[in-house]
Amino acid sequence: MIPVFANAQMPDTCFTQEQIHDISETLDSLWLADSVNNELIVAQQKLIDSKTQLNRLDSLHIQFQNKKIDLLQDNINLYIEREKYLKPKWYDSKVIYFTGGILTAVLTSKLIVEVVK
Repeated sequence: MIPVFANAQMPDTCFTQEQIHDISETLDSLWLADSVNNELIVAQQKLIDSKTQLNRLDSLHIQFQNKKIDLLQDNINLYIEREKYLKPKWYDSKVIYFTGGILTAVLTSKLIVEVVK
């Protein structure tokens, strides 16, 4: 069987000048909208990248602040431990030295009185 429609040509669609002009304007507006949308996408991508970088920097800042808090807490603990060693001992009391001085003076004077008699 020989194909009859093999060489047949499809009928041409003819557009009027006004329809061609409308199609051209529609394509131009779509290309413009596409280029504007592409620019918006690029701008949004740059904004996303900058926000991602800001997020990373904020995370680093939080880590450093937590480390700083830990170090300051260790410093406080060291000060508390140091205060335990710097607290005056019982034998460093001024009352003991004052009482010891009076007793020494009284006992020395009694010894001198006894020796002189």
